[in-house]
Amino acid sequence: MEARSEPAASEADLAAFTSVGRGTVVLILGTLVLFGASFVSRVLIAQSFSLADWGMFNLALAVTGLLSLASLLGLDQAAARSLSYERDPAVRRSIVRYSVGVAAAAAIVTSTVLYLLAGTLAALFRAPELTGIFQLLSVTVGFGLLSLMLAALFQGCEDAAPNALFNQVLNPLLFVAFVALALLFHLGFPGVLVGYVIASGASVTALLGFALLRLPERLPKVDGPLPRTPQLWPLALSFWGVGSLAFVTAFVDTLVLGVFWPASTVGVYAAAMTIARVLLVGNGALTYIYLPVAARFARDHDLERLRATYVAGTRWSLLIVTPLFLLFTFLPALSLAAVFGPGFESGGVTLQVLAAAAFLSVVVGPSNAALAGLGEARSLLGTTAVAAGANLALSFALIPFLGAVGAAIAWGVARGLYPGLGVGVLHRKYGVTFLHPALVRPLALTLAVAIPVVLVLSAFALPVWAVVPIGLGAFGLSVASLVATRSVLPGDFAVAHGIESVLHRPLPRLHRLLATSLYAAPRPEGAP
Repeated sequence: MEARSEPAASEADLAAFTSVGRGTVVLILGTLVLFGASFVSRVLIAQSFSLADWGMFNLALAVTGLLSLASLLGLDQAAARSLSYERDPAVRRSIVRYSVGVAAAAAIVTSTVLYLLAGTLAALFRAPELTGIFQLLSVTVGFGLLSLMLAALFQGCEDAAPNALFNQVLNPLLFVAFVALALLFHLGFPGVLVGYVIASGASVTALLGFALLRLPERLPKVDGPLPRTPQLWPLALSFWGVGSLAFVTAFVDTLVLGVFWPASTVGVYAAAMTIARVLLVGNGALTYIYLPVAARFARDHDLERLRATYVAGTRWSLLIVTPLFLLFTFLPALSLAAVFGPGFESGGVTLQVLAAAAFLSVVVGPSNAALAGLGEARSLLGTTAVAAGANLALSFALIPFLGAVGAAIAWGVARGLYPGLGVGVLHRKYGVTFLHPALVRPLALTLAVAIPVVLVLSAFALPVWAVVPIGLGAFGLSVASLVATRSVLPGDFAVAHGIESVLHRPLPRLHRLLATSLYAAPRPEGAP
């Protein structure tokens, strides 16, 4: 057969894959900066202050994050989904105006409530020192709430760049700078907390200015008064339940650990969790952009492209995640020492449990974002409730006796149930599945080759810097497995276009490599 430079695809196909691919690439780059900057700031804090201070800092972040997410009552996700689904410019403008007004009011109320109840919350964790921390960080709840809403409005326009630029790049980089200044001028732990507040305020202010300049361009002007806002609250409350339960799935283990164990134990667990969450970088980026894209597919009744982009996007995430999974699962102590120093190596078993669970959750794909985009709020609420209930029950059952390992097991079970149940619903109702040969074959080949090699290496006393060549080698193996199993899909060319748009230069060799490794679907029996 004559070699093709690029598979033929309709404009609609290319637009679908490009929207997912470009958004995923932008958010992955932003999320990499986020995790890189977060790593630097957290490592500086963990190594410069006591384990108790480090543990209280993470408890405060968990509480303020929960309040920021819960106080929006799901309106951010409802607005993002509705903006993508609605065609009428007047209705879209009405959604934006209403959502921003509600978010501003919620920001003021929630920050005030946290400030007033700071002492009560600190008593719950048996740490009176948390009172001042909660009061100081109370304003960041409002900042975080506004950031989520403004980014969600751009998300509804299928634009991931503002969230990546302001929430994932500017905010953490500013915090790194303030942590460094606090250490340089000996401002102590309070200086770090003040820096966190200033970084949050500066980033949301910049995002607000950007929204005032650029968001009107996405919403054509309309004559006359705006129509009534669509019924957002039924959808919003469903998403609020999902978001709150999702937070329970993600963070209740940390909070319960803080109730039963000292802050130093929370500090070691937070270090392992910080590393394990790196595995969710690609999937988090894909999930963010996939919600509005799935909503557009639902509006157009285009299930074929829904299935195709689901498989392609999941596999893009795995290319990034698989090398990190191998490092964190089979060389956990080395990974912790490389990031946080030798004092955190006791969290090795905890990191293994967390990493294995995070990897399995990425393999099944962005199921919950797809359900949200399809308007399956009831199904999404049910799957999330099961996962959150599992985390809550296992946390109280295991943490008092097993400590950080028990918290890791509780989080891991919940993390697996959360997308696993969702993909079951997707497959039953829409025929969506991650079990595609173009995903399974390269993943199986990568693991079959890499796991024995990493196990052999783990028997040696490796230096800390060895994690870099091992990780790069595993990534190269993942790409090679994609080529060796001829598992390239047409949607992969959209990723190439996305990378080119970010780098502002053509990559002809990448296109040729993809074209020579196209996946050939098996022909039905009797087909010519």
